[in-house]
Amino acid sequence: MKYIKLIMAVVGLCSLTTLFSVAPIQAAELVPFITPPAGGGAYVLGAGMVSVTNRFLPGANLVHEAASGTMDIVRRMMYRESTKKDCFGIFGTVDAWNASQGKNEYSGKPFANIRAVVYATATDLYLVVPGNSPIKSYADVKGRRIGMGGPGSTVANTAHFLLEQYGVAKKDFKPYYFTYSETVQGIQDGSLDGGFVAGGYPLPSYTELANTREVRIVPLDEQTVKKATSEHPYYCRNVVKAKSYKGLEQDVLIMSFTTAVFTLASVDSDFIYKFLKNLFDHRTEYYAIHSSAKDLTPEDATKGVPVPFHPGAEKYLREIGAMKK
Repeated sequence: MKYIKLIMAVVGLCSLTTLFSVAPIQAAELVPFITPPAGGGAYVLGAGMVSVTNRFLPGANLVHEAASGTMDIVRRMMYRESTKKDCFGIFGTVDAWNASQGKNEYSGKPFANIRAVVYATATDLYLVVPGNSPIKSYADVKGRRIGMGGPGSTVANTAHFLLEQYGVAKKDFKPYYFTYSETVQGIQDGSLDGGFVAGGYPLPSYTELANTREVRIVPLDEQTVKKATSEHPYYCRNVVKAKSYKGLEQDVLIMSFTTAVFTLASVDSDFIYKFLKNLFDHRTEYYAIHSSAKDLTPEDATKGVPVPFHPGAEKYLREIGAMKK
C-alpha cells in the first residue's frame, strides 16, 4: 500500500510538472495581417511587412491573410474586434474614412474603432484597354464590359467614382467585379473590353498584359483630376511616364489613392509601437520587397490618412518627427 501511494504521488507530481512546463512554450496566437488579393501592390507590401515583423520582432506572430477586396478586409477586421482579437489591414484610405463614418457602402455600420498605423504607398489606378480599342476616354465605357476589381474594393469604388465624373453610371455599362488575374485574363481573351488594375509602380498585372499583347492606359483629363483631388484629400494626381512599360510611348495622366496600414483601437499600444519601430529600423529589408515599399518614410508617414492614429503609432511617429509633439 505504501508503494502504491508513492507511485501515485510521483505520477501526480509528473502531471503537475508537465502542466506547468507546457504552458510557457505554447505558440502565441496568430495575428492576421489582412491584404487585398494577389496582383496589386498592397498585397505585396502587406506580405513584406509580415515577413520583416516576424523575422526581426521577438514574439511577433503575424500571418498574411488575403481577402477578396476592401469591404472584405473591413468585415474581417470588424469581426476580429467583436471577438476581442487583434489584427492589421492594409487598404485605401478612402474606404477607411467611409467605414469609420458609416458612409456609402458602409452605411448604417460605422467602424468607429478603426485606427491608422502608418501610410504605406500611393496606389495608382489604371483603366486598361486593348491597343485597338475604341475606348479613348472614360466616357467611352458606356455599353462596355469592364473589370472593376474586387467587390467593394477601393479600386472598384474609385473606378465608379471616376466614371461618374464622365457621366457613366453603373447602369450604363457592364461591370464585372473580378480579381486582377481575372481582369488580365478577360482582356487577353476578349471577354472584357477593358478593366481597372491598381498598385504601386510597376504594376505586376499591367506588366503582364503589356508583355503579352498590345494594351493602353486610358488617360484622365486635368480638370477632372483637379476637382477630385481638391475635394477628396485621399486622392492625388499622378503620371505614368512614357517608356515605363513596354509599348507606352507617351505620358499618361492618372489618379492615385493613398493606402495605409490600419488596426483596432483595442490593440496593445506597446505592440503597435514596437511593430512600427521595427518596420522603420529594418527599412532596408522592407525596401527590398518592392520599389513602392520605399514610400515608407518619416516625411510621408501620415500622408492622406483621414482617420485617427493608434496611440502606439502616434508615440513612435512623434519620436521620429513624423507628427508634431
